[in-house]
Amino acid sequence: MRRMRDIVRLPVIDQNSGERLGWVKDIVYNEKDNTVSGVIVEKDSLLAHPLENMSRDDIVSFGKDSLAVNNPEGKKISGASWSQKVGSKVFNGEGDIKGTIGDIYVDNTVRKVLGYEISDGLFADLMKGREAVFEENILCESQDVVVIEGGSLS
Repeated sequence: MRRMRDIVRLPVIDQNSGERLGWVKDIVYNEKDNTVSGVIVEKDSLLAHPLENMSRDDIVSFGKDSLAVNNPEGKKISGASWSQKVGSKVFNGEGDIKGTIGDIYVDNTVRKVLGYEISDGLFADLMKGREAVFEENILCESQDVVVIEGGSLS
């Protein structure tokens, strides 16, 4: 399991030429089926358009230190982005606030969203750590609110 925060700012490398194409600026995923759609890349070049979409199909691997792509085509990708979701409020089924989304968990191949890391504020995070809520415990969600059943899993 990986966190999206660890992928943002990784260099994007073209595996055919070895050229660095830019940096991962954001990750886009489909909230309906919880799959990663692609990444938004911030280019190194000042002459080209500063941002480019890269479909998950063009990404060969998400390594620890870089992201490898093969023949990126700049396809349109859609869905929610990591940067939009972080900070969204999390409520339990009784309407009590549990905290905010601190990060998003994905599988090791970065294809499927598994759940969210929940922050209850700096002091609470330091005292008891952050909690995790996985897909099966999410009742519903919108762009800026997530409702979980009964509470979160640790």
